[in-house]
Amino acid sequence: MKRRTLDLDNIKILVLDEVDRMLDMGFLKDVDRIITQCPTERQTMLFSATISSDLDYLAKQYTRNAKEISVKSYVDSSKLKQVYYDVQPYEKFSLLVHLLEKEKSDLVMIFCSTRRNVDFLVQNLQKININAQAIHGGLAQNKRTKILEEFHAKGTSILVCTDVAARGLDINSVSHIYNYDLPKDSKEYVHRIGRTARAGKEGKAINIVANRDYENFNKISEDKSLKIEHEETPEFKTIRIEMDTGRRDHGRGNDSGQRRSSGRNFSRGNNSGQRRSSGRNFSRGSNSGQRRDSRGNDSEQRNESGRRYNNRPNYNRARR
Repeated sequence: MKRRTLDLDNIKILVLDEVDRMLDMGFLKDVDRIITQCPTERQTMLFSATISSDLDYLAKQYTRNAKEISVKSYVDSSKLKQVYYDVQPYEKFSLLVHLLEKEKSDLVMIFCSTRRNVDFLVQNLQKININAQAIHGGLAQNKRTKILEEFHAKGTSILVCTDVAARGLDINSVSHIYNYDLPKDSKEYVHRIGRTARAGKEGKAINIVANRDYENFNKISEDKSLKIEHEETPEFKTIRIEMDTGRRDHGRGNDSGQRRSSGRNFSRGNNSGQRRSSGRNFSRGSNSGQRRDSRGNDSEQRNESGRRYNNRPNYNRARR
């Protein structure tokens, strides 16, 4: 548009899909500029999962006599089971593998907070012959399309993705949703779990919660409509994982390679997010242990290993 190579004078229908995500990402001014370049005599349709003040502004500013159509989610909450497991950060991957192998599932979607986490997870799952594929904004469109076609056809049974890449995907037969990284609020959580328990089928949402996840978990738990039950952590084998540096780490475990359930009861109580065991307090405090990449996004915390220094997981692995 700045180069004056695009002529919008003949636009008759203007469709803005996933408007809430555009606005969340700071594109309000860009959307506003595009709309003003379109003819005033047109049909305008806005599609959004949520209604915000910015979206309300767009609707009132650029539509006349608009009709609002709300579509109720067809996720059957009575058929959706939501659980969480409480683990140490370096046990998350091993528990995920254990659950993928033990749970009877159809198609599976695993959510991570960053592209880097998605690639890390897929790389290590593939190394142990678990057929997983990645979907995130860093992939070329033709590759994303091919992966989604395989997933629809069940050629690939596990899709590891970010929230942005998964928005708008309509996939049937998803039986399990795994939150490897917890979303920041209940709204995004509901978007994730809404991809299972559809059309009368049963579904399961599994949250793998470590110390650093409790701030987000507490925010999600404030939504009283969500019933997330605590599950006792089972025994599982520690899995050797490859970090970005190319090193391998066996993770923590006893001589048999088994992680034994401690028998601890991490009751959610009054949603305070505190975990009780032997008088220890596992609350996260004030954003401790987080690291940010050059763009200011939360980057993957390198604490999947079992090595400990000063009785704390090692967060200081070198990054590329």
